[in-house]
Amino acid sequence: MTEIRKLTTWQKMGFGMGDAACGIVYSSVTMFLTYFYTDIYGISAAAVGVMFLVTRVLDAVSDPLTGLLADRVRTRWGHFRPWLVWFAVPYAVIAVLTFTTPELTGTGKLVYAYITYTLLMLFYTFINIPYCSLGGVITSDEKDRLSAQSYRFTISSAAGLVVSIGTLWLVDFFGRGNKQLGYQCTMAVMGVLAVIMLFVCFFSTREQIYPQPKGNESVLSDLKNLLSNDQWRIVAIITFFSSMAGVMRSAATLYYATYLMLDPQHTELTGTAMKTAFITTSVIGTILGAMAAGFFAKRFRAISMFKNINLLLVVIGFVMFFMPPKWLSVVFPLYFLIGFFHQMYQPFKWNMMANAADYGEWKTGRRITGLSFSGNLFALKLGMAVAGALVGFSLGWFGYQAGSPTQTTLATTGIIGLLTVGPSLSYLVLYWLTRFYTLDDAKMKTIQSELARRQQPTAVPVIDPIVTADAPLVNNH
Repeated sequence: MTEIRKLTTWQKMGFGMGDAACGIVYSSVTMFLTYFYTDIYGISAAAVGVMFLVTRVLDAVSDPLTGLLADRVRTRWGHFRPWLVWFAVPYAVIAVLTFTTPELTGTGKLVYAYITYTLLMLFYTFINIPYCSLGGVITSDEKDRLSAQSYRFTISSAAGLVVSIGTLWLVDFFGRGNKQLGYQCTMAVMGVLAVIMLFVCFFSTREQIYPQPKGNESVLSDLKNLLSNDQWRIVAIITFFSSMAGVMRSAATLYYATYLMLDPQHTELTGTAMKTAFITTSVIGTILGAMAAGFFAKRFRAISMFKNINLLLVVIGFVMFFMPPKWLSVVFPLYFLIGFFHQMYQPFKWNMMANAADYGEWKTGRRITGLSFSGNLFALKLGMAVAGALVGFSLGWFGYQAGSPTQTTLATTGIIGLLTVGPSLSYLVLYWLTRFYTLDDAKMKTIQSELARRQQPTAVPVIDPIVTADAPLVNNH
């Protein structure tokens, strides 16, 4: 039996680079794309809401299909790692095109936005599904895996910090007054960084866990196994509402900072500084929160931590709702705490996904890591779709006027609610859902021991570098 080696610090950092590459574009989308479409490209908020709903639902369907394929495709580098380099460059190119504004009519603009955004999310799926699955097979050690997730979200949050600090300044620097050109050039910089980090992740990690050969399992059989996993179902619902909270708040942030925190006499430079500072405050909180997760994970039960953090987020969100946006000395610390606690629970959530995959193998005898993680990413994308559409529809219903220095009372209250109360309601649901998650530390220890006893000592075969579907897989556990 091949021994599972402990992850080195470099391997954990390299693993985190993969999520940073995904996040550097994903953060740009969640922080700036809604605002870019409405205030830069000139698409109505309602049309953007419909587009996000349609394209993200379609994109969500591609998640389980990608997971099924990743489980069945095998190369000399494993199931999941090669996807990071196969789609790195296309991902970067389409990110630039998504933030490009060709001279088109109103309908032409919308069609272009639909096509480019759909392709961006599709390439994101081709990278992110295998990457997330990779986190479940680089080690089977519970604490080591949680530590890797903590590194992942710390580094990913640092990438988010680059986005929050650099984006608006780079837009001004490259655009020189032309914001359309500024966003396009800025995304080119982000795309190059993403490609470099994906290659670093590929070369610094390796897959250590392989499913036992079970013959040719049908897609329908795998889907039945997944849906019979009660803990996977709970984690998928948790993922949906967590995504709802994060995307809704991110999409509302720039509107809140632009129209509610600034006085009309502020110059554009001062406005850029204020908006960047506000976004960055939350991102710094996410970095520290991800780092704190690793510290607290060694000292407290993971489920209790996840539950209590969500309760704190509920309270902070409702408190912030009643704070006037111009009370900067209060609003900034509250937004920092939201970023801190939201990111602090992320490693616990993603470790819950890996635990659910282990539980499914223990329960059915079949390991479907790619499908398990892609199913959760399906729930994440649905959460993005609903949150993005809700923000767009709500802005239209509230009477938001793009570019107007003065918004109506209803629009102002609505923007504040989208930033605070909306996410808090999702956190409240997450707090309630934890009662149904039963994979605590003691149960996972039992499951891991039982899985280890099932393994048979086998040699790792030499595999041809050419991709082969449904090739015999080897347990290397």
